[in-house]
Amino acid sequence: MFAEATFLSLLNRLLDTQPGARARLAGHAGKTARIDLPLGGLSFSLAEGGLLSPAAADIVPDTTIRLSADLLMRLVLGDRTALKGAGVHGDGLLAADISTALDGFDWALALRPVVGDIAAARADQAIAGFGAWREKAHEAIGRSLAEYGVHEANMLASRPAVDRFVAEVDTLRDDVARVEARLALLEARRID
Repeated sequence: MFAEATFLSLLNRLLDTQPGARARLAGHAGKTARIDLPLGGLSFSLAEGGLLSPAAADIVPDTTIRLSADLLMRLVLGDRTALKGAGVHGDGLLAADISTALDGFDWALALRPVVGDIAAARADQAIAGFGAWREKAHEAIGRSLAEYGVHEANMLASRPAVDRFVAEVDTLRDDVARVEARLALLEARRID
C-alpha cells in the first residue's frame, strides 16, 4: 500500500505539469480504476481536479485495464500503439481517457521544473530519437529476416513470385467464370 501511495503521489506531481491530461481525468471524479500488471496491480480513485489517490481495498473498480508482459515491454520501449491491445473491462470511456492521458504525456513539460527548459527539451528529443531509432531498427531487422527467408532459407516466396502467382490465380478465376457462363448458356439452350 505504501509503494502504491508513493507511486500515485509521483504520478500526481507529473500530472500537475500536464493540464490537458489532468482535465481529461477530472471529468471522472469519484470513479475508481485498476491497472493489472503481470506482477501486481495499481488501484486508484479519481478525485476532484483529476488527482489520483489509492482506492479502498473493498471498492470494485469502474474499469480494469489489463496489461500483459509483452504489452508492458512494448510500452516501455515507446510503442504508443501498445495500449490498444490492452484488455479493458468496465467503463470504456474512463479507460480511453486514462489511455489518452498517459499517451499524450509531454516529457519536456514534465521535466522543465526539475532540469530546466533546455535540458528538458534535449531529454524530450532523446526520447523521441530513441523511439525513431527503435522503429528503424525493427524495420531493418524485419527486412533482413525477410531477405534471409526468401534468399537463404527458401522459406518465403519472393515478391515477383508472389505477384506472378496472384496474376495466375486471377487469370484462372476469370477463365472459370467464362466456363461457368458458357455452361449456363448451353444449359439454357438445352432446356429450350
